[in-house]
Amino acid sequence: MRTATSNQDIIRSCDSKIRDSEKTISFYEQSIRELESPSEPSPLTPAPPSASSALQPASPLPKPAKRYTSLDLIKYDTPLTAAKIGRMLHQLEFKICVESQYKNGIEKMVKLYQLEGDKKSRTEAERKRVESSQKMLLLGQALKRYKALEVTGIEDEDAESEERKGHPRRPLSGALQITIISAKDLDHAPLSSKKGTTESVVVVKVEDTPRARTHPVRNDRWNEEFEIHVDKANELEIIIYDRISSNADSVTPIGLLWVRLNDVVEELRRKKIGNESGPGWVTAARVNAGGGGSAGEMLMSGSSWSSVGPIADPSQPPPGLGGGTNSEGIEAWFAVEPAGAIGLNLNFVKSNVRKRPYETGGLGRQGAVRKKKEEVHEQNGHQFVAQQFYQIVRCALCGELLYNASGMQCTDCKYLCHKRCFAKVVTKCISKSNADADGDEEKMLNHRIPHRFEPMTTITPGWCCHCGMMLPLGRKNARRCMECSMTSHADCAHLVPDFCGMSMETANRLLQEIKTAKNRQHTRLSSHSPLKQDQIGSPNRPSHTASAETPDKFHLVQQDLGRIQLGAPTSATTPSGPNEYSQRPGPSSAPPHPAGAAPVQMHIPPVGYGEPSETQDQRPTQPRPLPTPTEPLRMPNPTPTGIFPGSASRPLPPQPQPPPSSQQQQQQQQQQQHRLSQAPQHISSPTVPPPNRYSSSSPTKPLSTSSELVQAAKSRKIGLDDFNFLAVLGKGNFGKVMLAEEKRSGQLWAIKVLKKDFIIENDEVESTKSEKRVFLTASRERHPFLIGLHSCFQTETRIYFVMEYVSGGDLMLHIQREQFTPRRAKFYAAEVLLALEYFHQNGVIYRDLKLDNILLTLDGHIKVADYGLCKEEMWYQNTTSTFCGTPEFMAPEILLEQRYGRAVDWWAFGVLIYEMLLGQSPFRGDDEDEIFDAILEDEPLYPIHMPRDSVSILQKLLTRDPLRRLGGGPTDAEEIKAHPFFRETVWEDVYRKRVPAPYFPTVNGPMDVSNFDSEFTKESPRLTPVHSQLRAEDQKEFEGFSWTAPWAQ
Repeated sequence: MRTATSNQDIIRSCDSKIRDSEKTISFYEQSIRELESPSEPSPLTPAPPSASSALQPASPLPKPAKRYTSLDLIKYDTPLTAAKIGRMLHQLEFKICVESQYKNGIEKMVKLYQLEGDKKSRTEAERKRVESSQKMLLLGQALKRYKALEVTGIEDEDAESEERKGHPRRPLSGALQITIISAKDLDHAPLSSKKGTTESVVVVKVEDTPRARTHPVRNDRWNEEFEIHVDKANELEIIIYDRISSNADSVTPIGLLWVRLNDVVEELRRKKIGNESGPGWVTAARVNAGGGGSAGEMLMSGSSWSSVGPIADPSQPPPGLGGGTNSEGIEAWFAVEPAGAIGLNLNFVKSNVRKRPYETGGLGRQGAVRKKKEEVHEQNGHQFVAQQFYQIVRCALCGELLYNASGMQCTDCKYLCHKRCFAKVVTKCISKSNADADGDEEKMLNHRIPHRFEPMTTITPGWCCHCGMMLPLGRKNARRCMECSMTSHADCAHLVPDFCGMSMETANRLLQEIKTAKNRQHTRLSSHSPLKQDQIGSPNRPSHTASAETPDKFHLVQQDLGRIQLGAPTSATTPSGPNEYSQRPGPSSAPPHPAGAAPVQMHIPPVGYGEPSETQDQRPTQPRPLPTPTEPLRMPNPTPTGIFPGSASRPLPPQPQPPPSSQQQQQQQQQQQHRLSQAPQHISSPTVPPPNRYSSSSPTKPLSTSSELVQAAKSRKIGLDDFNFLAVLGKGNFGKVMLAEEKRSGQLWAIKVLKKDFIIENDEVESTKSEKRVFLTASRERHPFLIGLHSCFQTETRIYFVMEYVSGGDLMLHIQREQFTPRRAKFYAAEVLLALEYFHQNGVIYRDLKLDNILLTLDGHIKVADYGLCKEEMWYQNTTSTFCGTPEFMAPEILLEQRYGRAVDWWAFGVLIYEMLLGQSPFRGDDEDEIFDAILEDEPLYPIHMPRDSVSILQKLLTRDPLRRLGGGPTDAEEIKAHPFFRETVWEDVYRKRVPAPYFPTVNGPMDVSNFDSEFTKESPRLTPVHSQLRAEDQKEFEGFSWTAPWAQ
């Protein structure tokens, strides 16, 4: 046909169809190769390097195939792939569904205006109805084309990569800059006569509202620029209309395009950072393939990476990051459905965004964030909280859609429903055990048919029947019941109740009726046969009734213990039992509690305890474990770490307690072993972590007697009058830290000051108490790399933590002054590793590791500070779900709002090592959302000559799967210690501070605060007045907060 005509329009149409056919043939050929050899990795989806390959000799790797981003999939030049076809099928099906509803609404409006006789409104509605019908025709043509290309059985890696970003996409506000350049290969509307001409117009819609319109042209070239200010928008729609000159009032849509604003912003971020390529900066796989230098050579020379070669200078960010801006935007040909392409230049400038520092490689002081606690509504084990959804989701109860609305979601199992529906949910949460069930309504419902979930290929829009989110494209992550056609995510399938063949709404209605009938029956029986009072208290009462009351009673006891432990701090260092500190518990004992919790219950009878009964002795609840410190509190050096020796006027008095004899120790151990052997054998408890091998083997303290407790009670109390404030050291989200001098000794201390009203208003009472318990844990063994606690006290308006003062400043200050050498970075990393290991051995995760929180003492060693985000009772395989941390250091599982464990600390440890070695952050962006995208999507870049040991440990620590992450296993820090990066490290010497420090901070005197930010130190060290007055019940929240270390008495 092309050679048989001279009509240029026909020739262009034939050329377009030839190109489409070539793309189709290429796609089919590639699909055949994949189906014939499914075991071999697809050229489009190169397999990532295995963890063990990082240390193998260099070997040539095949050139990695291009991975297509979400924006690439809608570009005209992108070849056909399973990801592109799947995305377009999904999008077109959804658009047809929406347009069909829109068309039905317009038809109803046409009938309404016809009845009212409103001709003008009816004409306008009729025009919209015709346009909607024409758009439906275009969508149908495009859908038919992509359905003909569908090939099942091909893995869809690009779609999987897109769906990995499971965090909600928030609407964007800012300025959208769009240049409409030209179009090509369009199927223009046919002319009714030879004399007629066709003019094309482009209309830009944002959230279905027309915001820009071009002038009509006849050659498909516009070159018009628009700047559109949008507020909380998600999607941009571009429609190309043809207007025939013979009928100027009639316009016909000929092409449609949808662009998500988040995809544009993501592409701009990638372009700015230069993630895909850059001279001298490559991914870990390229470094391993090319061969890096020897880490030993670098450490021996003491030089930084900049000495390796001119292309590996970390002081300069990767190409594309320097002075480049987004002024050029993204210029490309975008595919128009059902045929053709349009050339656009897109740029988006966000508004009301706090910019992150780019000039320093992303390094800068950034505050931690913590998601505010929402009001929890408990319903049959579900913990429902109100959530705002920025996508179309479906109610798991009634099955109706929520259009950009708020709903209720369970924080444990992610069950989602309307606000009006959550009170009707009677199926219990998966987190609620069968023993906790209030009744057996689900058992009485004679419909226990499990679903037969099988993998499905998602093409049309679908939603999960449990979490309500849209199902991902492809085959891997979606399931369909083969009996009732119910669909769900692969991760949600085990959460769906066994009600196959019955809708959730029907099941919940039947369960509610069963529960109501059961309550009526119980009420009727109790009214006809009331129990006499003497029968209620009869000794012949069955034993299971008493046992049923025990858990509630024991729960009250646990609450009382939680209150008492703040009121009896001396128990953290003054054991009362005959052999509490003689040895660690055996493997069958429960994990240790924070300091001050376990010893209290052994010598202070909590409220609620009376005479011991048989029921209490046989309760199935876990016994409170013995404390596990291997070393008692030692009196510290009179001069705190980091203080000039001359700052102390007199030493603190020593503790006059001689160590016990070896015979006493042996007797204590025998007694403790006997007591442990008497514990119930049927109680299962978590395994205690391995003992700290670096703890001192000095003899334990002698036994505390009641007279010593009385003496401790009469000891002096620390208060505000004991200190003189000298300077402000820093400010955070929850208070300020000030330098103070103790009047009695002349020693300098850092005092963290928090306002009580702020704590009450933000519901931070429990976290404040937890911070104190973590301080006690850190101070229990006087760990060399953790900030210790001198005392804590309170006034009417504030609470105070008196901590060790470290005058050398933090590592953020020092790395901004000069680049760390590899030897220096490794030295600090080893000490931080031991600090994290100690926390994990005591069931604490840190969650806020960053350069700002690592202080440098005058002897060149580090101290980890700020325990505000620590979480207790986090042993191996224990999880939590609080969204908190500093954005650059947050692990992917936190961003995805999944449950996470202590492996999040090792991800942050990897980011920390990267920053210390290379002087920049591995994940950068203009704001928090861009940083989160980088963490979930980007591969960190390394200098091409970086030693392979360094690249290997970073690659394994920055593994997105927490189960495969280095340190994520049961051995915790031991995995990291065994890595070749720490091959020459002697951990006992590190713990004992026998390794000479590579750098010593300098100060000009004990009052010199030059190592702290001048923004804070120039402020006047005073407490701002508080005008509000707390209520009595609020003051009770802080009862028992005050505490003083025994060596500070």
